[in-house]
Amino acid sequence: MTTQEDKNKENKPAEEKMDLELGKISVSKDVVAIIVAMEAIKVKGVVGLTAGRKGLAAPILDKNNLTKGVDVVMTQNQKEVALTVSLVADYSVGLYQTAKETQKNVEKAVETMAGLTVSKVDVNVLDVRFKEDLEKEKKVEEVQKEPPAEVKEKTDTLKKE
Repeated sequence: MTTQEDKNKENKPAEEKMDLELGKISVSKDVVAIIVAMEAIKVKGVVGLTAGRKGLAAPILDKNNLTKGVDVVMTQNQKEVALTVSLVADYSVGLYQTAKETQKNVEKAVETMAGLTVSKVDVNVLDVRFKEDLEKEKKVEEVQKEPPAEVKEKTDTLKKE
């Protein structure tokens, strides 16, 4: 009886030969970091990524800077990577569960999307947020996004005309 792993090992030498015949494929560290960041923020319980603690709380990175919360170390042959993800977790979901899910999702995404072998995924939970704090932050963001009443009235009047 052969397992799926045995079949994969049998096919690898042929795949590597094919890669050499067609040309070299490389994926940059930045691309790997983007894949890691995008997969990590999808995990239930991950509030956001962070580059580290500054003061009492770890600041959450915006979408343009997510890769600052990811460290990618590649081997010289660029076939294997070790990853470190720094995140802020939702306290109510469970830190361990969130970290394990992040590890699984990140490993799977990097292996399927970039074709790299992931040697390890370290998850650093640098801060936690509580449900009440998250709700307050969302309300503040909504208020900031909503235009002032005067601007809203003018745009409504222009739409009617």
